[in-house]
Amino acid sequence: MQMKEEEDVIENEEGTNKRDFLKVLGAGLGVAGISSMMGAQAFAQVEKKGKYVFVITHGGNDPNRAIFGLLMAQTVADKDWGKVYVWMTLDGADLVNKKKTDRIDSPIYKKFGNAAEIMKKIRDKGGWFGVCPPCAEYFGATGSDKVEGVELAGGDWLMKNMQDAWVLWI
Repeated sequence: MQMKEEEDVIENEEGTNKRDFLKVLGAGLGVAGISSMMGAQAFAQVEKKGKYVFVITHGGNDPNRAIFGLLMAQTVADKDWGKVYVWMTLDGADLVNKKKTDRIDSPIYKKFGNAAEIMKKIRDKGGWFGVCPPCAEYFGATGSDKVEGVELAGGDWLMKNMQDAWVLWI
């Protein structure tokens, strides 16, 4: 009998006993379980939207990589995770040539559309497109042959904008 009283005193001095702790833990897990079944709204935090820079270095020379990069940008735009910037350089400037863009499609990702269709979806969600000026010139994507809405933007644009962004280089 005396042993039981000593345990109670020790437990009370510590603030809680094991039984009280387990009750609180069980209640907390129960609330978390109910919350997760109801969409986790009770514990959801407001996510800060990010800035995403997609550097695409492939075009008609490797349509699988080109389309994959565009699809990643489209995913971010569709999910509204933040602002989407697509910058095309090297062979990626091929995507900016109006005469070629609708013919660049991937055998792997064919069901998602060609480059022109995916770029339109990204643009419709507020995405920005830029192209390296010398690369655009090399691929004939200048003047009336440049896809409308694509801005000429050099490496200085890239360096400035990737410092506070998630960057995918493909």
